[in-house]
Amino acid sequence: MSNVLWNRVLLPEQGDSPCSRVYSVYGDDFRVEHTAVFAAGDEEIVRLPEPRVYQVLNRTGLLLVAAGLDSREVLAPFLKEDPFSVGLYCAVEREHDFLTPKRMLDTPAEEFAATYKSLRSPKQFFKELPNIPPSQLGIILGAMGPQYVFSHSRWASLHALEQAEIDVQTEVVRAALVCSATSLEDPLVSMRNRRDVGDETLLSEAAAALVLTRSSEYTDWKSLCRPESKDRRSCGIADPLLCAATRTGRLVVA
Repeated sequence: MSNVLWNRVLLPEQGDSPCSRVYSVYGDDFRVEHTAVFAAGDEEIVRLPEPRVYQVLNRTGLLLVAAGLDSREVLAPFLKEDPFSVGLYCAVEREHDFLTPKRMLDTPAEEFAATYKSLRSPKQFFKELPNIPPSQLGIILGAMGPQYVFSHSRWASLHALEQAEIDVQTEVVRAALVCSATSLEDPLVSMRNRRDVGDETLLSEAAAALVLTRSSEYTDWKSLCRPESKDRRSCGIADPLLCAATRTGRLVVA
């Protein structure tokens, strides 16, 4: 089994009355019930060393960085010796811009390009790319090793863990930072997750991170990623990593 040097799980307080997530882009009637979110606003989730980074990270990205940044002390000896010896393995979904298409529904063909340009910006596009959060996390940490981003809605966390396992066991890297995060900002993703887990399960924002190093045996991550019970919250793409982390990790409730 890989040596788990460090792990972190971030979850919002569940409270007695889970809230409804309303997506105003579709009107107040479009909502996902029984959800839990962090009370902090986007720029309160994590303190970044460079303020301009907030402009290219969406809420999911900020949660991912918040979990991963706590690994700095553990990774410092590896990074000092060789920054290329630390790799990042990330599970995160791409989020989409639904507001711009809605605003452009009645746009005449001859005005389409100009209108689209006025409604969009490169920084907004960056917020939709799943590779930007781990890239920014790697820059902040100073990690220059391999970087993987997996986006499968159910298996991405397992893909990230297994790739990290391969790389540490074959000494491609000396330490692997595996991380995942999810928010409720994308209505399509939230609706799909609600349908997958049913109406009774709490849908929650979350983030998790693990630091792995080489050991004498391979880890059966698939068994560790299975939920212990059905009576719990669901965190979408991050669920398998949260299951693995909470079995041996420190739980941090924000």
